[in-house]
Amino acid sequence: MDVVYILQGALAPILLISAVGLLLLGLGNRIGRIIDRIRKFSDEVRGGEVSEERWKIIQVQKNTLSNRLKLCRNAMFFYYLTILFTSVSSIMSFLQFFHHSFGYLAVIALALALSSLFIGIVYALYEVLFTYTAVMQEAKFYLDENR
Repeated sequence: MDVVYILQGALAPILLISAVGLLLLGLGNRIGRIIDRIRKFSDEVRGGEVSEERWKIIQVQKNTLSNRLKLCRNAMFFYYLTILFTSVSSIMSFLQFFHHSFGYLAVIALALALSSLFIGIVYALYEVLFTYTAVMQEAKFYLDENR
C-alpha cells in the first residue's frame, strides 16, 4: 500500500466534516430564531390583552414553531451522526495501512455518513417548508386584520 494513498483516503473525509459543520452553523442560527419567536409569543400573551383571534393565531404559530424546532433537532442529530461516521471512516482508512479489513469498515462508515447526511438534509428541507407555512399564516392574519 502506498502511504500517500492511505493519507489521502484518511484526510479526504475532513472536507465532508467541514461542510457539515457549516450546515450545523446555519441550523443553529435557525433554532435560535425559532426559540426567540416562541419567547416573543409567550411575552405577548403574558404582557396583556390578546384578542381571541390573535390568541388562536399564536397557538397555531406555536404549534408550527414547535414542529419546526423538532425538525431542526432531528436534522442536527443526523448532521452530528454524519460527523461521527465520517470520523470513523477516516480512522478506518488510516488503519487500513495495518490491516486490509479496515478498508471495508471505512467504506461502510462512509456509506452510513452519507446516509445520515441525506436524512439530515431531508429534515432541513421539511423545516424550510414549515417556515413558509408559518410566514403565510401570520401574513394572512395581518392582511385580514387590516381590512
